[in-house]
Amino acid sequence: GEHGLVAAQEDLDGSYEWGCVGTDINGNNSSLSPELKAIGAGLENTLEIVSGCSETPIAASEALAYESEGYSDWYWPSEYELVEMFTTLGSGGLDGNIGGFENSMYWSSSEENSGWAWLVNSSDGSASSAFKTGSFRVRVIRAF
Repeated sequence: GEHGLVAAQEDLDGSYEWGCVGTDINGNNSSLSPELKAIGAGLENTLEIVSGCSETPIAASEALAYESEGYSDWYWPSEYELVEMFTTLGSGGLDGNIGGFENSMYWSSSEENSGWAWLVNSSDGSASSAFKTGSFRVRVIRAF
């Protein structure tokens, strides 16, 4: 009956573009779909991005290819999953940055529209959007 999310112990190597500028992966006006940002949306977002975007390497393809600690079911977190990660394991957590996050911006799997996607500032958990060609850090998660 127990369930939750687990963050990888390290970022993916390097930084990545979100990918597929000009393609609205989640359909027209995805910025108006709060369910794409929700906790629990990351896996579906990741699968849809890989299915709808043939560019590689991008954050989504690298997230699905990640293997660590004997697990291969990692995926790219949604905006709210990423915010939760930073406010519990990052600088916003009671124990400080126990997740070892860089003082950086991290891409989420949540798209705003065909040109922009959401990212989260690891220092304070605030979200903003950026052009999909920006190169930012990525941390993956898995659910149990």
